[in-house]
Amino acid sequence: MRYLILFFAFLSPITLLAQSEGTIEFSVTTSQMKMEFDTVMANLPEGMQLDSAMAAQAAQVFESMQNEQVTATMLLHYSGAKALVETAMPDRRNPVPNVSPFGSFDSNTGMTQFYDFEERVIIMKMPDTGESVPYVVSHEFQAIDFIDWMLVDVDSTILGHAVKKAEFISDSLQAVVWYAPGIASTAGPHQFGNLPGLPLSIDAVMSHVISAKISFVAKSLKEVAEKPVTPPVGIVVTQEEYMKIMMEKFSEGDQFVP
Repeated sequence: MRYLILFFAFLSPITLLAQSEGTIEFSVTTSQMKMEFDTVMANLPEGMQLDSAMAAQAAQVFESMQNEQVTATMLLHYSGAKALVETAMPDRRNPVPNVSPFGSFDSNTGMTQFYDFEERVIIMKMPDTGESVPYVVSHEFQAIDFIDWMLVDVDSTILGHAVKKAEFISDSLQAVVWYAPGIASTAGPHQFGNLPGLPLSIDAVMSHVISAKISFVAKSLKEVAEKPVTPPVGIVVTQEEYMKIMMEKFSEGDQFVP
């Protein structure tokens, strides 16, 4: 009997660390957005400059976005500590373009981002610039991206899964997450991962450069990944190289639609 106890004790960590994979559909709502234009301009990448026309356009977009509540559909394909996130913006009568120092993008198109919470790497497929192969930017998680969660002894149920509560409070982020310990994945949407289970509900208020309230609500969950959880493929460049390419194209009068 003593040997059986030791045997099962040895197996327990393996069972707890078993890798789970699947696809979850989130409804993501962003509201109460506030942006201090001067602060945003002051935080542009080094060497990035906007002429007066671009600055005026960006200021107008910022002002219009502050009065909007936007709901998007997000698919999170997860496997262990890895996540592939696809976001599809809804069709709107007056779509607000994505803001960037190198032009405006159609916000009705989607984005693809890959997160590896174990290797602390983020890989993003960038907007199309007319090339047959998209640009891909890879960078490491910054300190602000990693959250030191406080686990709370409170239980609930979401989509038939038992969930527990976690919280985080800092000067730039306040977040409440309900995660499912029964789903052995430490992935999550954006920086909301690194938990002992998959997040199924997230309410966060962010106040770093741009302030906003964002809510993630799980609508469905399949325990089979609908897409391989692998990084997007493309021309790999650094953030600085991509910015330089964009600025050169914009100065030539190109219009970018992702």
